Amino acid sequence: MSTPFPEIKPTGRSFKLGTYPTKVYRALSGATVKRSFGNRATGFELQLDYQNVGDSVIAALLAHYTTTSGGFARFTVPDVLFSGMDSTVRSYIQAPVGIRWEYADAPAVQSVFKGISNVRITLLGELDG
Repeated sequence: MSTPFPEIKPTGRSFKLGTYPTKVYRALSGATVKRSFGNRATGFELQLDYQNVGDSVIAALLAHYTTTSGGFARFTVPDVLFSGMDSTVRSYIQAPVGIRWEYADAPAVQSVFKGISNVRITLLGELDG
């Protein structure tokens, strides 16, 4: 099991629900038929923003990315990422059964001032197989 994501509260976040595995077949006449290939969503996306944070926070976030082999290993995310959200909404994001998170790409760091930066991290939630 890999290291869980650091318990650092983001200053902002956005989320996109996953989709169900389906395939659309289109006939020459233009008629379509959809076929479902599963009953669990996958492909969740969670974007975390850390605004005006110190170097120690940046170091912790970058260390986690490195620990997961540049996003190769999947991990869990802590409750603090969703603080301030209603528990019903939180359950859609945080507790889909069998979902584990991975980095979509490397964290993006923007220097604001000496020792202060903004960080944007995008995570993908996939079924853990």
